[in-house]
Amino acid sequence: MNKHVLLCSLGLAIALIAPASSAQTDAGARGATETEALTDKARQLYDEGLAALNRSRWAEAHASFLAAWRIKQHYQIASNLGVAELRLGKHRDAAEHLSWYLREAPAERTAQRQRAEALLKEALAKIAALTIATEPEGAEVKVDGAVVGRTPLALPVFLEPGRHVIQAELDGYKPQRELIDPAAGDAVGITLRLVRSDAQARAAVDAPATAGPRAASEAPPAKLPETAATTPATRSWVPVIALGAGSIVGLGVAVGVTVAASDASAEARSQRQEIFAGGGGCLESPAFAGPCSEFRRTSRRAEDLGNAAIVTYATSGTLVVAALALALWPRESGAASTVVRVVPGIDARSAGIAVRTNW
Repeated sequence: MNKHVLLCSLGLAIALIAPASSAQTDAGARGATETEALTDKARQLYDEGLAALNRSRWAEAHASFLAAWRIKQHYQIASNLGVAELRLGKHRDAAEHLSWYLREAPAERTAQRQRAEALLKEALAKIAALTIATEPEGAEVKVDGAVVGRTPLALPVFLEPGRHVIQAELDGYKPQRELIDPAAGDAVGITLRLVRSDAQARAAVDAPATAGPRAASEAPPAKLPETAATTPATRSWVPVIALGAGSIVGLGVAVGVTVAASDASAEARSQRQEIFAGGGGCLESPAFAGPCSEFRRTSRRAEDLGNAAIVTYATSGTLVVAALALALWPRESGAASTVVRVVPGIDARSAGIAVRTNW
């Protein structure tokens, strides 16, 4: 009984985003003016959706509002459609329609906008919001092969958590794509920088040669060398410095672990000598069970520390190699900015890193 009352109350509260009743005076006149933008069929579906929403029949309300939205995209329909989608667990669709409402609804609808913002926040906690830009603008953007529009996009692209492929295409430019793997609640921004295609670049170089007769008679165009060198791209030294610093830190850790391993080995030898000096042995005399157990623990600790020192030295060396590779590897003109991702993996018995980058 309490659950039913709560759902009904929620439906009634959300329905306040809808237009005011015709029984009101000034507010009613304004609501009537706003609903004039809806067609008769869309208004009928909209009213059916409100009735289902007030009874907490979310699936029925969603079907009616979605049908109305396909006829007429209006902010009143968007708000209530987003509410129904949120209650049905369609968080990505709910975020799209609630964002559309907040963009299009009049600013003076303060209370309704505040409720919509709270609902949008609830939806965004379950999905990822991706802001996509391109250089230059005007590129067609695809997410997992589906077109979402041309930049600049008016709203973020809302995605389910997991891996997605983002691609940008523009005439005269090479298509660019990027893989992302956002988690729920993430807000990510990416910029895809498009590079001119070879044909477009040649057209830009040859354009001065097609000038009018006067320009051609004044001086012949300068001939480009047949083997012109490619202008090197500006190199970012931040990844190189970061990898070098990581190598130094790793070396310091390795030295510390080595010292600890040496101390543990010395302690184990001392414990063994005490056992033998007492005339016992770990196998022959049960009376030395306690000291022998402590000796074995110390020996294992010394062994683990020694293995950790070896892995840490190797990791430090790997970071040095990666830094040198980034510093010395040649880059082509127009290459994208260098991005380095270092993923550590450490447990009680082993450690290592994975370095991923682009040149």
